[in-house]
Amino acid sequence: MTSLLKRARTFALLRFKQARRSLENMMTPPTSLDKELDETGRSFAEFLRQRRSAPRHYVELGRAHIAALKTREPQRCALLVEDANRIVRHEFDLLGSGFCLYADPERSPRRGYQPIDWYFDPVRNLRFPRKVPYNEWKLYEMRPANADVKFPWELSRSQHWVTLGQAWALTGDAKYAQEIADQLDDFMEANPVGFGVNWTCTMDVGLRAANWCLGLALVQDAKVLDNSFWRRAYGALFEHGRFIRANLENTYEVTSNHFLSNVIGLHYLGAEFADVLSGQRWYEFAEKALETEIDVQVLPDGADFESAVPYHRLVTELFLGSARLCQFRGAPLSSHYHDVLTKMVDYVVGVMRPDGLMPVIGDADDGRLHIFSDQGRWDRQDARHLLGPAALLLNRTDWLAARGGEAVWESVWWGFDPADVPSGAGSPPAFVQLFPDTGVAIARRGSNYLAVTNGVVGTKGFGNHKHNELLGFELHVDGAPVFIDTGSYVYTSDFDARNMFRSTAAHNTLMVDGVEQNEVNPEWIFRMFEKADPKHEHFGEEGDIIIYRGSHTGYARLAEPVTHARCFRFDLASGALVITDEVTGSGRHHLDWFFHAAPGVGLELAGAGAVSVDAGGVSLRLTHDPRLKARIEPGWVAPSYGVRRPSKTLVLSWDGELGPPLITESLISRA
Repeated sequence: MTSLLKRARTFALLRFKQARRSLENMMTPPTSLDKELDETGRSFAEFLRQRRSAPRHYVELGRAHIAALKTREPQRCALLVEDANRIVRHEFDLLGSGFCLYADPERSPRRGYQPIDWYFDPVRNLRFPRKVPYNEWKLYEMRPANADVKFPWELSRSQHWVTLGQAWALTGDAKYAQEIADQLDDFMEANPVGFGVNWTCTMDVGLRAANWCLGLALVQDAKVLDNSFWRRAYGALFEHGRFIRANLENTYEVTSNHFLSNVIGLHYLGAEFADVLSGQRWYEFAEKALETEIDVQVLPDGADFESAVPYHRLVTELFLGSARLCQFRGAPLSSHYHDVLTKMVDYVVGVMRPDGLMPVIGDADDGRLHIFSDQGRWDRQDARHLLGPAALLLNRTDWLAARGGEAVWESVWWGFDPADVPSGAGSPPAFVQLFPDTGVAIARRGSNYLAVTNGVVGTKGFGNHKHNELLGFELHVDGAPVFIDTGSYVYTSDFDARNMFRSTAAHNTLMVDGVEQNEVNPEWIFRMFEKADPKHEHFGEEGDIIIYRGSHTGYARLAEPVTHARCFRFDLASGALVITDEVTGSGRHHLDWFFHAAPGVGLELAGAGAVSVDAGGVSLRLTHDPRLKARIEPGWVAPSYGVRRPSKTLVLSWDGELGPPLITESLISRA
C-alpha cells in the first residue's frame, strides 16, 4: 500500500510538472535551454528558483556595500545615476563619437520604448544591412561606403547594462531594470541569433554574453521583471553560449584577445548555467583554455604578446575577470596563472605615465571586459580601474599607491570590501625597468618619465597590433607630455589613416629612405612583416642617469644596407634627455628624424641646431646636430580610437653619402 501510494504521488507530481511546463510553453515558445531542462525533468521555474538561491557572479556581492558607497562615494553614486539616465535615453559615446542618440528609424516606439539602432555608425551617419547570415558576411563588399563596423560591435557588447543594474541597486527605481528587459527584447528582435553584423565577430558575442550575465545578475530581485521575461532572457543567453562554442576564433594562425574573449564569455555563461550540463561543459572548457592561453598570450616579462599597451590592458582585464570569478566560486585558478597575472598587473603599473595614464604604444581600440565606472565618460588611456580589484585579488596592496580615484567604487563591484581600499587617487611610484621580451624600457621618477620602444612585431610574428616604433620614445618633463607616441586612430574605415598612424614616420625615431622598419602591405591592415631584429645592447643606471642602448636591422634589406643604433641617457632628476644616433652603411641615403609633440605643445625653430619647446608652461630647448635641416610640420595624435587631435612634428633631415658611421646627438633639456 505504501509503495502504491508513493507511485501515485510520484505520478501526480510528474503530471503537475508536465502541466506547468505546457503552460509555460504556451506563454513563451520553448528554447534550447527548455529542451535541456526537459531532459532532466526540470521546469524553467525550478531553474530560476535555483539561480536565485545564491549569487553566481562577483558583481552581486556589491549589493551588500551600497550603504558604504553612498557614504564614501556620494558623487560617484550621483554620476552613476546620470549615466544610467543617459542610457535610458539611448545616448551613447562610443569610439570617439561623442554622445549620440541611437534611435532605429525602421521600428516604431512601443510602450514608451524607442528601439535602438544596433546597426548605426554615428560618425559617418551610415547603417549596416540587416538579416545577413553571419557566415556570409563580407565587410568590404557589404558595408555602406566606409562605415566602421566597430560602432555596432561596440554597442552590441552591452557594457552599459551593468550601469543600469548598478542604478537599480542604488535607487530601486524599476525603470533601470525595465530598460534591461526592453533592450534584451529589442536586441534579439533586431539581431536574431546568427543574423547581422553583431554576430559576425565572436569576440563581441562573448563580451556581450558576459555583460548580459552581470547586468541580469544585478536585477534578479526586480519585481517588474516577470518569469516570462526571465525565460526569454535565459533562453537568449543560452543561445549565446551555443553560438560561441560553435564559432570559436581559434582557427587563425594564432589565438589572440579575440579567442580569449570567446573563452571569457563561455566562462561567465558557465557560471550562470552552473546547474545545467551545457553550462558545466562551457565552464570546464573555459578553465582549461584560460590556463593555456595565459602562457600563449603573455610574454615572460608579463606583457601581452600583441605588442600594444592598450591591448595589454584589455587582456589583463579579461584574465583578471576570470580569476575573480573562480575565486568567488571558491575554486581559484592555478598558482601559476596567478603568478603570470601578477606580472601583467606589474606591467600595467610599470608603464604608467606620471599622470597615471597609459602611453598609447601600439594599437588602441578602447577594449574592456566590463565598465563599472564612468560609463561613456571614462578616460580611454586609463587602466587604473584595475588596480583596486587586482590588489585585493592577488594580495599586492603596493599597487594601491598608483590607484585611480575609482578604486573604492571598482573594488565594490568586483565583490570586495571597500574598507580594504583607501579613498582618493594615488600616484605612480618611481620605477626603472627594461621589459626585454616586449621591448619596452621605462624610467619614471616623480613627474619625469621616459618610455623607449624596441621590440618584435608581436603575436608570434603576426604583427596585428604592432607599430613601426623601433627605437622610438615618449618623454614627459615636470608632469608635462612633451614628445609622445601618436596612437592608432581607426582601423577599417580609413586604410590611409590606419597605415599612417602605424608607420615609422608617425613615431619618434629615424626613418631611412622613406622605408618602413618592418614591411607593411597597405591592404593588409592587421599584418606586419617582421624585417627588423631589435636588440637591447645595454640598460643600466649611473646615479640619476638611466641609459638604454639598442639597435635594429630593419634597413638592412635596402640595396645598400643601413643599420641604426640609438642610445638614450635620461636624467631622472631633471628630465633632461640625450639621444645619440649611429647610422652605419654605405651609399647615398636620405635620413629623417621625427619628434611628435603632444597636443598643445609649441615648437619653434630657434636658429641653427636649436628648437624651442613650450610644453604647457614647461620651457624646454632641443638642440641637435647643425648638419641636420630642421622643419616643423602639422601632425596628429590619437589618444584613443576614433579621436585625433592636431599637433606639431619636428623633422630633422640629412642627405649624403654614408662612409664612416654618421653619429648625431640631440639634447632635450630645460631652456
